Amino acid sequence: MRLDISQEGVPVCRELADELGETVNLAVLDDDAAVNIMQARGTAAVTAQNWLGRRTPLHATAGGKVFLAHLPPAVRESHLARPLRRFTERTITGAPELRGELAAVIERGYGATLEELELGLAAVAAPVHAHDGSVMAAISVSGPVYRLRADRLPELGGRTALAAAELSRRMGYGF
Repeated sequence: MRLDISQEGVPVCRELADELGETVNLAVLDDDAAVNIMQARGTAAVTAQNWLGRRTPLHATAGGKVFLAHLPPAVRESHLARPLRRFTERTITGAPELRGELAAVIERGYGATLEELELGLAAVAAPVHAHDGSVMAAISVSGPVYRLRADRLPELGGRTALAAAELSRRMGYGF
């Protein structure tokens, strides 16, 4: 039986969105971008825009940083050798600084962005592992910076990592 990440992800993402009241996305890696394949809206009146189907840059999004951090080193370095577009004054565009950020993603178990893609937008994301341990997707939580403040990102990142671990388990990881 082949498991479908989007089908298995629906209840996990819905539960996380309901719990946190924020928008939750499930993204997959598509060459040099993250593509959101599923979205669950939270209960908050002010929410992040609809990201379904959008290609988002790896270096300026929480999910993208998760993918970059888990790529094989040679592949990651080829991405970092390219010019990194600046979207806001907070976008990381230098490879050395981004390498440090990617090391932090691995260490803490989640990626985070604070106004790097768009002013007023913050997000956290955690990896979803396939049965073989590879990263097959990223779950992200996004919302306005007045709710997803810098001091809340560790709490939100930890909760997102728990949801990603549950989806990983459903996808056969750890068996």
